[in-house]
Amino acid sequence: MERQIIRIDEEKCDGCGLCADGCPEGALQIIDGKARLVSEITCDGLGACVGECPQDAIEVEVREAAPYDERRTIANILPMGANTLKAHLKHLHHHAQTAYLREAEAYLAELGVAVPDYKEKAMHQCPGSAPRTLQRETAPVAAEGLVSQLTQWPVQLHLVSPMNPVFHKADLLLAADCAAFAMADFNQTWLPGKKLAIACPKLDTNQESYISKLTAFIDEAQVNTITVMIMEVPCCGGLLRATQLAAQAATRRVPLKLVVVGVDGDIRKEEWVA
Repeated sequence: MERQIIRIDEEKCDGCGLCADGCPEGALQIIDGKARLVSEITCDGLGACVGECPQDAIEVEVREAAPYDERRTIANILPMGANTLKAHLKHLHHHAQTAYLREAEAYLAELGVAVPDYKEKAMHQCPGSAPRTLQRETAPVAAEGLVSQLTQWPVQLHLVSPMNPVFHKADLLLAADCAAFAMADFNQTWLPGKKLAIACPKLDTNQESYISKLTAFIDEAQVNTITVMIMEVPCCGGLLRATQLAAQAATRRVPLKLVVVGVDGDIRKEEWVA
């Protein structure tokens, strides 16, 4: 199957071992002075190791790889001790991998192993995806021109975390990547008062994780509303379907609005769908 998995540039790697220390799943080892991916099935592709590498030798790519196996990962982690288990669960929690967390907790219950308290700030974080709150002027237009209305970072759905406090009881705008480029007034009309996540239902990989993450936005972050903004092209409808599946899986119910944007930037449709 095709999925996200890490790739190591051996020429850049100096064998420092920080990536292996930052991989609680045990998928990385230092062998012959270089970092090696020793287990595809325990590499979740979420990239905790990327931010640990001082040589910029690791990146996440999409390629054919063995499916990730949460139960095998837990079995691999348990001999390493409670701290490693906790680090793994915190890692999944930070990335809102609800399905994997439930599978891990169920397997630990089968084995009679206590689940450590992992619901706290993640240990490892890539600087580029670290949550930030951006302070903006209250007026939509400043004297020198337009002002961005973005109030948080990051924005890509793979990178945002529902556990970031800025999303708690917020109004979420889930927009197709192309929408802001097609619309002249995206920042000034649609973004004020909302927190943003963007995604491409045609080109993004591992879209199954989007459903569990959106479910976490509803149940964990307890967002007030979700506005799904898609382009009029057929392939963009996958973003609405993923959100509807997440809403069905959630224990809470939230109002769901659909906004369809034409390729010319005009609004084709705006309606509440749930």
